[in-house]
Amino acid sequence: MNLYLNYFKNEVCQPDDNPPVGIVLGARKDELLMEYALQGIDNQLFAARYQLYLPNKEELQAQLDRLLGQ
Repeated sequence: MNLYLNYFKNEVCQPDDNPPVGIVLGARKDELLMEYALQGIDNQLFAARYQLYLPNKEELQAQLDRLLGQ
């Protein structure tokens, strides 16, 4: 994911854009796997609760707004 985020930041984002955000979706909760997958990434990382279904666009936007304090 770090590769894609850095590519997007350097090649696609405009100077006034916020940094890109990556979302990792998994079929099962595996804290050890996530620890190894994200180790050494210097970007800010946020972990969210595990869900058995994908939220719709409105639910996802509401969660992002809540997390970002907007």
